[in-house]
Amino acid sequence: MGMEQHFKKLSCAICAALMLPLGAGGGTAQAEEAAVSTSNIYYQQIQAPLLQHAWSLSIAKPKVVDNPEPVTAIAENGKVFMLQPNGKLAALKAATGTKLWEYGSQLAQRMVYNNGAIYGMTQAGALYKVKEANGSKVWSAILGYSAADSLTVTGGTVYVIQGQKMAAVDAATGKTKWQIAEDPNNYYSGSKPLEAESVVTRNYAVSGALTMPLIAVYDKLTGTKLWEASRQKGTLAIKDGILYSECELFMLDDGPVNRKIKIAAFNLRTGALKGERTYSWTDNAVTDGIYHGGGSYGSAFLNGNDLYIHQGQRLALYDFNNYVPGAEPVKKWAQERYDLRTPLGLVHQDRIYFTDINSHGLIAMKLNTGQYINFDQGENATVQAAIFGKGVYVGQSDGLLHAYDLISSKPVFTVHAGSREFGPLLKTGGMLLIQSGGKLHGVKLPASLK
Repeated sequence: MGMEQHFKKLSCAICAALMLPLGAGGGTAQAEEAAVSTSNIYYQQIQAPLLQHAWSLSIAKPKVVDNPEPVTAIAENGKVFMLQPNGKLAALKAATGTKLWEYGSQLAQRMVYNNGAIYGMTQAGALYKVKEANGSKVWSAILGYSAADSLTVTGGTVYVIQGQKMAAVDAATGKTKWQIAEDPNNYYSGSKPLEAESVVTRNYAVSGALTMPLIAVYDKLTGTKLWEASRQKGTLAIKDGILYSECELFMLDDGPVNRKIKIAAFNLRTGALKGERTYSWTDNAVTDGIYHGGGSYGSAFLNGNDLYIHQGQRLALYDFNNYVPGAEPVKKWAQERYDLRTPLGLVHQDRIYFTDINSHGLIAMKLNTGQYINFDQGENATVQAAIFGKGVYVGQSDGLLHAYDLISSKPVFTVHAGSREFGPLLKTGGMLLIQSGGKLHGVKLPASLK
């Protein structure tokens, strides 16, 4: 048999074998059908130009153990002040990443900017103040707050919070004005302080038969506690010697469909109850035990003179300065999917904001039309989001950051951050600062978002 005929016969044999049905012949494998097979036809990939980092530097990784909101960088006046991996504070030019100065060592992940200075904590618990211009130390104050929860500078005073402890330090001299501490066995989850008129207020959770919120009011000059009131959610407003606070109605409002919010008015100095306001509404169905946007019994927040109340299936607006018992809202909107959204209690660019309880995506509702806009758009879960001006910036769990125009909601650009571990986003001048995976990236913003 010639070689050519041999190859022809071999080729025919191979072709015949390939045309046999699967499973034919002994031991031939058969394709297995999927028990479950689905697809997502609504998936969409964000289409936007890819921007490169102008610069990248190593930054201290946030330590979240016993420190739920670490601060490793702040940005002001075209500069970035960041904590380096070696524990030193560095000031950078935001546009180029050029280092301007360094300060200290073994510094804690806690700092704040105010009026030309940076205030921060050391790991040993001392409070320090350095000049923005050159990083020179102005003063240092030993407090012993080695795990400070927050720093707040207001009215010439630096307030340092650690759990149930609070210290007030003179911002100019570093002299400690006063220090107080509530009983950690009874007071939990203390809020950041609010200074207004002649007092400082904080909120705590207080344990008893039920754990309830409590508002405490302290004298601004001495730290002496003036009064406290249980079942109060926080300071809604302080105006003309009156403190307004929303009441906690859990297990007090038993109506299955008839709901209300109460706002108490206290004398700022004495705590004497001066009056109460009641805002009522009716649910369309029995909703006891069902989570609502804003909580089981709704929630309120104040924006100037506008009082917004999340009322389950609707959002209502009232004129705070002109309370009329039983009056209808000035305006109201439907709250879409109110049981799956958490309101953020703020207004910006004529929009009110929520987060999705599943994807953590940022959601805006236009106040003029009631239209809802999602800024996660179905790609991946949101890890970190921020709005600066009319720019919306969303860091996703796949390490991508997308920028959108708040007004049009259209994507503007995308950045590869290199890690899903996003920290708080920062902006100064025309630069966006992205903290991600132990890196700080500077990104030059397009003119439309500066």
